[in-house]
Amino acid sequence: MEEKLAKPRFVGFFRPDDLEGRSLRLAVGQEGMLRLYWLVDVEDGIIADARFQAFGPPELIVAGEIACELVLRKNYDQASRLTTDLLDRHVRDHKETPSFSKEAWTYLNQAISAIDRAANECLDIPFALQHETTPIAHDEGVLPDGIPGWATLSLETKRKVIEEVVEKEIRPYIELDAGGVTIQELKENGEVLIAYSGSCTTCHSSTGSTLSAIQNILQSRVHPSLVVTPVL
Repeated sequence: MEEKLAKPRFVGFFRPDDLEGRSLRLAVGQEGMLRLYWLVDVEDGIIADARFQAFGPPELIVAGEIACELVLRKNYDQASRLTTDLLDRHVRDHKETPSFSKEAWTYLNQAISAIDRAANECLDIPFALQHETTPIAHDEGVLPDGIPGWATLSLETKRKVIEEVVEKEIRPYIELDAGGVTIQELKENGEVLIAYSGSCTTCHSSTGSTLSAIQNILQSRVHPSLVVTPVL
């Protein structure tokens, strides 16, 4: 969180000149003293660039920075699905400890409201229901050799561990695409059978980039022997 405050990358705004000769729309969302600026592709609704201006405490500045970072390369519909929990989780040092204090969550709420206002300016822009962009891109907390003692755990305990990782680190991001994922079965050989729901059932990336991302998360957080297979 301190790094976001010390070196914010998205502070600023866009001028009409930034759109000249480009198939982009400037969408602006403001809530309180936070203002978000998006450059949105009018062909597919993808947010090509984002900036923010914030006048307030450090937590508001960090909220604006996170909001811009997370919406990049998503379409405005995906952006509108972001939650305060996902914003906070993005900058947590420890998975179970919120980065923002209870009092400072008001600034995350401002960021979500500003996102919604910007998204409302794009409702007439078409967007694809299937996306190439994978919403999972974490590389922190990697355990090269897996959880210690993994091989000695019961199959039921292993499944509970995997379920926890899916619940906290995978499912919220899949839901940005109005999709879902559940664990169907964990086999003795480490094969994890998953089932998609919602938009994931018809999205070709569910057997490509999204599937690879899910497997990478489980291999890095739980154990490198895990192999994820979708039940189609």
